[in-house]
Amino acid sequence: MGRDLSSAETAVRNYAKGEAQLAFGKERKKKSIFGGVMDSAIDQHFREEERKRMHDQLRSLFLLHGSPGQWERLQASIARGRAEQKKILEEQARQRDMFIKTGVIIIVLTIGGVILFYFTKYLKGTL
Repeated sequence: MGRDLSSAETAVRNYAKGEAQLAFGKERKKKSIFGGVMDSAIDQHFREEERKRMHDQLRSLFLLHGSPGQWERLQASIARGRAEQKKILEEQARQRDMFIKTGVIIIVLTIGGVILFYFTKYLKGTL
């Protein structure tokens, strides 16, 4: 029995990671202006159903074969893992946003500099 639960470690880790990504994706999607409402609603529904099914299977496995209190300890571990994964995803999103903003600023300043350069040449009459 113990071997069955220890072999489920990878599945539990994947479950916690997937749950964190799903929650982060929901949060991020709310802030987005783009995206098809119907497509995202359908995708979200099926992901939620899959998550719920996996959660129920995992719970029944631990309640049947685990030691007393193991399910609660697992829930606490999953919550910690979810929080860590969320922090990682937020940091990656922040870095990606910063990279995009920096790129846009550099492009705008470069174009502005070129326009200013040619405008001053035009005013001097050397263009």
